[in-house]
Amino acid sequence: MNKKISLGIAIGLMALAAAATFIITYNFSLNVFNSKVRNVSERESIYAKLSEMDSYVRANFFNEINEDKLTNNIMNGYVAGLDDRFAKYYSADEYAKQTQKESGVTIGFGFEWDKEESGYIKVTSVMKDSAAEKAGIAAGDVITAVNNTDVIAYENGYDEAVSLFNCEEGTKIKLHIKRINDEGISEFFSVDVTAEKSEIISVTGRLLDENIAYVKLTTFNEKTPEQFKNVVNRLIGDGASSLIFDLRDNLGGTTTSLEGTLDVLLGDGDIVTAYYKDSSEIIVHTTEAEEINMPMAVIVNGNTASCSELFAFALRDEAHAQIVGTVTYGKGVMQKTHKLAGGAAVKITVATLQTRNSGDYNGIGIKPDFEVALPAEVDLSTISEEQQLTDDTQLQKAMEVIYTIQ
Repeated sequence: MNKKISLGIAIGLMALAAAATFIITYNFSLNVFNSKVRNVSERESIYAKLSEMDSYVRANFFNEINEDKLTNNIMNGYVAGLDDRFAKYYSADEYAKQTQKESGVTIGFGFEWDKEESGYIKVTSVMKDSAAEKAGIAAGDVITAVNNTDVIAYENGYDEAVSLFNCEEGTKIKLHIKRINDEGISEFFSVDVTAEKSEIISVTGRLLDENIAYVKLTTFNEKTPEQFKNVVNRLIGDGASSLIFDLRDNLGGTTTSLEGTLDVLLGDGDIVTAYYKDSSEIIVHTTEAEEINMPMAVIVNGNTASCSELFAFALRDEAHAQIVGTVTYGKGVMQKTHKLAGGAAVKITVATLQTRNSGDYNGIGIKPDFEVALPAEVDLSTISEEQQLTDDTQLQKAMEVIYTIQ
């Protein structure tokens, strides 16, 4: 049975609802306003404190202030305060170098290096057809002096010596090198090398047998997709009917290059989704090319990170690839770089990333389908192709997996 409500009661209820809506809206707006005022006040307090300190220092500091160094350290301090381990402030010079690196083109001598325990410079890898390779430099060599000055004799030692490698095209340097020969005897020689502009080779490949192709990816830059396409097509043309991708020690790179690389392997589909602070979800990577339908395996380790992890996840999701190796780094977040006035830039984390079946793997990593450790005595940076087939347990397992699913 329907009950009728008088006009007066109806008007009263409407007024009550309007009043409630007003109160809720007012309180929400007041809270937003107060939070903004509080943030503005806090910022003004920080700026005032910084200005006060700057005035005091400039009036009393007994030394000259290096303005560029001061600015860079202030900016670095701000970024450090975000507690974002992937955030970074780039000075104008650093950002120019980073942009060039991401482009896949480099100016240098064509070798990578690291600090040896003794404080000297150890050559970890040499690019094919580079100035270093032409000069006879090889992975494992130790650079003891640069431009006739002992590395340790530089005022800032190793750091100052390697800073000489960041130079303009055409710069010449002399390197004094120590090499341990096959008999375990130290050999010493010197070479002159000239800095060249060259394309970074991030993809290499070869046939392991008549039908298994091995493709090594060292990074993801703007040149990677084209190199990847050329290598994969060449190996398939040579008779490959299965693919092993080695992403060990690949720390990632640009996500646009990841998309272009996956395009070579996967059919149409949404591959990677970004989840932002405001709870929005955006598909950031899709593939459009025809799928390469053949058995695949991916080798990973603890230094497989970022784009490399997404590559492995995507192939497992979309191409049923098997993952071999050890648990990966676990970098499931995306950074965005914003260019600042004067050519500097800041990079901050803006979203988490997931593939269709990866879930949130940030800080966790990928657990391989076949967990296999590499023997401690095997050094991937110096191992030969022949040694790989006999000593690389992870590659051997990947080959075994491919033979099983062919």
